[in-house]
Amino acid sequence: MTETEYAPIRIVIAEDHAVVRQALRVMLEMEPDVTVVGEAVDGEEAAKLTEEHNPDLVVLDVRMEGMDGVAATRKIRDQNPETAILILTGFGDEDILVNAVEAGAHGFLLKDATHEELLDAIRRLVKGESLITPSLLRRLLDEFVHRHEEPQPAHNQLTPRETEVLQALARGLRNEEIARELVISEKTVKTHLTNIFGKLQVEGRSQAIIYAIRHGLVDV
Repeated sequence: MTETEYAPIRIVIAEDHAVVRQALRVMLEMEPDVTVVGEAVDGEEAAKLTEEHNPDLVVLDVRMEGMDGVAATRKIRDQNPETAILILTGFGDEDILVNAVEAGAHGFLLKDATHEELLDAIRRLVKGESLITPSLLRRLLDEFVHRHEEPQPAHNQLTPRETEVLQALARGLRNEEIARELVISEKTVKTHLTNIFGKLQVEGRSQAIIYAIRHGLVDV
C-alpha cells in the first residue's frame, strides 16, 4: 500500500479572514494525504465542527473575533481530546501563546511559515509529536519565566531513563529518533512520555519541552 492509499489527514481550519482561510484550504488540499472537512470563522464554530467531524487536527488562528484560538483550544481539548491542535500566530502574541500552551495546544507555527513547514507541522502533530519553532520557543520561555513563579522541581521524581527521554524530547527529537538514540522501542518511549507528563503535571509535549528548558535540563 502506498502512502497516498492511507486514509487522509482530516483537518478543520479556523481563520476569521476569508482570503487566508481559503488560501489555507487550497494549499492543504493540493496534498494527496490531506483533506479539509470544515472551515470556521471563529473558535465557537471550530469547536462545533470538531465535535461533528472528529478531525485528526484543527488549525487555529490564535486571534479571532468572538471565541479566539485559546478558548477554542480549551473547548476542543475537552470535547475531542484525541484531536491535535496547531496554533497559527503572528509576532507579538507571546502572552496569548502562553495561554495556548496552558490550554493544551500541541504545536505552534508562525503565519509566515512556508507550505512545506505547515505540512511538516501537520504530519508531526497527527503522529503524536509536538512542534514549537526555535524562535517561538525562546519567546514562549521568556514569557513563562516572566509570568510564573518558579515551581518545586518536579523533575526530581523522574527516573534516569525518563529524564533522558525528556531531554531528547526537548532537543526536538521525534519518538522514533528518541527510540533509536536510547535503543528502546517507540512503545516504550510513549510509556515514558505518559509517565513524564503525569509526574510533571503538564498537558503534553509542548509544556514538557518548556519545563525542561526552564529547569536547565537541556540547552537551547
